[in-house]
Amino acid sequence: MVAVLLWFLAVQGLGLLAFPLAFLLFRKLPDRGYTLAKPFGLVLASYAFWILGLTGLIPASRWTIFAILVAGGVFGGWAAWRHKDAILGFVRSEWKTIVAAEALFLGMFAFWVLVTADAPAINHTEKPMDLGFLNAILGSSAFPPEDPWLAGEPISYYYFGHFMMAFLTRLTGLPGAIGYNLGVSLVPALAGVGIFGLVGNLVRLSKGGWRAASAFGWVGAGFLIFLSNLAGFLEFLHLRGWGGPGFWGWVGIKGLDGSAAGAGGWFPGEPWWWWRATRVIDTVREGQSLDYTITEFPLFSFALGDLHPHMLSLAFLPLFLGVVLNLSQSTRELGLGWLRRRPVEGAAVALLLGSLAFINTWDLPVFAAILGAVVFAKCVGQTLQGAVVISPGVMVRAAVACAAMVGPIAALAVALFGPFYWTLNSQAGGVLPVTGPGSRPFLFLLAMGVPVILGAGLVVKQWGGANVSWRNDRVVVGLAVAGCALPLLVWAAAVGWVWLFMPEVGLANLTVGNRLLVTLPLLALSGMAAVSALRRVADDEKSAVFFPLTLAAAAFFLLAAAELFFLLDLFGNRMNTVFKVYYQSWFLLTIAGVWGLYYWGRHWRTGALTRPVVKYSLGLAIAALVAASLYYPVGMISTRTGIGSPDYRFTDKTLHGLAFVERSDPGEYAAVEWLNSVAGPGRIVEAVGNDYSDHGRISASTGRATILGWPGHEQQWRGEGDFLGERTEDVRRIYQSPDGEGALEILKKHDIRYVYVGRRERTKYASQGITNFGEFMTTAFACGEVVIFERRDEGRLRSSSIFGERDTC
Repeated sequence: MVAVLLWFLAVQGLGLLAFPLAFLLFRKLPDRGYTLAKPFGLVLASYAFWILGLTGLIPASRWTIFAILVAGGVFGGWAAWRHKDAILGFVRSEWKTIVAAEALFLGMFAFWVLVTADAPAINHTEKPMDLGFLNAILGSSAFPPEDPWLAGEPISYYYFGHFMMAFLTRLTGLPGAIGYNLGVSLVPALAGVGIFGLVGNLVRLSKGGWRAASAFGWVGAGFLIFLSNLAGFLEFLHLRGWGGPGFWGWVGIKGLDGSAAGAGGWFPGEPWWWWRATRVIDTVREGQSLDYTITEFPLFSFALGDLHPHMLSLAFLPLFLGVVLNLSQSTRELGLGWLRRRPVEGAAVALLLGSLAFINTWDLPVFAAILGAVVFAKCVGQTLQGAVVISPGVMVRAAVACAAMVGPIAALAVALFGPFYWTLNSQAGGVLPVTGPGSRPFLFLLAMGVPVILGAGLVVKQWGGANVSWRNDRVVVGLAVAGCALPLLVWAAAVGWVWLFMPEVGLANLTVGNRLLVTLPLLALSGMAAVSALRRVADDEKSAVFFPLTLAAAAFFLLAAAELFFLLDLFGNRMNTVFKVYYQSWFLLTIAGVWGLYYWGRHWRTGALTRPVVKYSLGLAIAALVAASLYYPVGMISTRTGIGSPDYRFTDKTLHGLAFVERSDPGEYAAVEWLNSVAGPGRIVEAVGNDYSDHGRISASTGRATILGWPGHEQQWRGEGDFLGERTEDVRRIYQSPDGEGALEILKKHDIRYVYVGRRERTKYASQGITNFGEFMTTAFACGEVVIFERRDEGRLRSSSIFGERDTC
């Protein structure tokens, strides 16, 4: 409870320090950035800490964090004092917004703390990797932090999300294994409040009242945090025995077939049944997956508990979209002149855009494009100056003004995080066309159903009121048609190139029919949304409607692109591309779709689809889809945590992610605690094993770099290379060499101070080598079958030990 309170107060403190700056930055938003102040403060403070740590002159210590907060408090206090009348007036007029936002944040945070405390173990999926990064940052006195699984090399990954959670962990003085789970609980709370503010601001900018803004803001937060895809509802149908083998064979989801039907109950009894909903899109022939993809969504990420970049970014994407929305309401003409007049605001946009790349690099091109699209649309409206026809000249002038503004912002966004790019290696090998099967329309709707339907509803409903005409908008419509046709043409040409010059790839599984059934509607919706957005802003420069339409256009285009192209990586397929693109699209369409619900309500009696039977039928259909998507969250959370079971108790819960180690292997846990709190600085060596196993646990749990951790992950981060084999062999020789001098040379080569010997090392490397360690090393720690040896030539940098003369448990 103390840890939760410390974390909560730290986040609240950062939000209060940042609010005066947010108040000035988000001057065009009704809530003046209050709902975005917490992530804003976290980005500002963490960036300052990172930059200072990069210098090597100022230690990356807790005292440095305190100094940053004091400096931020002084600057924020000065800004608050200078604008005290405006801020006090805002608090008096918007106190209901403040109370609603804080209640939402507290409720979301408390709920996810409860969920996380029921399944806190950091022992599967990507958790050990994420814990290793967090602990490596905590253990660094300077940056960039050392890769805990590749001694001597900096982390080669987008880790700013981990860095910000480490910042809070160090600020509160909590262990990394607790800070990890508090970070998991914090992300949905920040994301929920961010969406609440973003949707609420959109409603109020559309002349909606506070009640409507608050209601749809809460709906937006609920949809993003708690809705699932529709595949989960199939679990219920299968459980009840509805549908025969033929139907489930046609559905084609692994694990859902006629053999297990009719088991009864409300939720499946398999412990990991909920995993299937994130592996929906696939084409299986003769038991073989031809198009294995990942279709993860936010609720799954929060409940699973991987503190991974795609999930971490959800806390900060509303912040960036908030600054873009604020920019879209500017009364000053956008372009290079705007940057000259508002350099601080331009730098803030660049900082937030650059931070997205450092948190999750996949977000950089997408959200930079959204920034460009919003600025371009705004420039079109400004260039028209009351004219009706969007001529080619207007488009060209708007494009030049947009480039003059967005280009420097994008360049500064990269420059501000230059040290990150300098140490980043990538195994990405370009973009290739998808030559395998396309997504079946049914499976696509299962995976993306609710967001896609809500987003499509917005585009279709508002089309009639967008006043699009061939006479006035022929240039825009023509460009939209060309832009939507271009991906298909490029894909067809690329497939032809593959057929001619890469016959080894093969086109036997290439399908066109399903691909067109999915891509054509998506591209059509993207084009309609883009045309409508430009028409809306051309008719009314201050219109807020074009903003959610821009988000919808981007999301539909991304979904279509994932059917045609993929980023080439070590997996050699579109699995990771679908994963990242669908996740981004889910987020964008949630915002657009929830605002679309508000638009539907406001224009219930106007536009297309106005017949009562049609309107109420559509309303019931959407309600049914939302209800169906709520089955999975209830089932997954209750299965994973036990919440709702008759014997569930709120006591005896923990947020310590390594408590399971203390129960299962006390000696190993004691060794981790010794390395974290007693041992002097220095690298370690432990056994090398497979990814997603308990190998690499000591380095991940302490942040101390080992010679090699999970080899497959290092290969993903750095590409192919001989270093994996060389390091694997070095570790083997350390543990198995009967020659102490030979082992000592390898330890010196990698600057290893401590050699860990536990269950995994004895099982994998059982030999005379381990028994000879005492000849050239000192036994620094011993507990049960766990022994930690220290090089004698290193000496012993001992502090007062809780274990005695020779540390034992």
